[in-house]
Amino acid sequence: MGRGPYEKSGLLRDTSIPPHKTIKEEFSIPVYTEKQKDGKTVRDIIANDFTIDVELWYLPYGRKDDSGNAQKWFTTSKAMRIEEGGK
Repeated sequence: MGRGPYEKSGLLRDTSIPPHKTIKEEFSIPVYTEKQKDGKTVRDIIANDFTIDVELWYLPYGRKDDSGNAQKWFTTSKAMRIEEGGK
């Protein structure tokens, strides 16, 4: 099977999960906006309560709408709260 130039160029992130090996991914979730006020950076919190939903899908052909091949392997949801004062 031939590979296209988009796969050879390294523009796609490697999302493979090797067998018998733990993989850790870190994602940044913006919870505030930054503004300049009187020469200082001010952060405004978007919300204090968040619900984080994570889904792990197996997409052999790269599409979720391929009902015969796309499989959801894992789903989790976690509620998070940012306390006032940053604690």
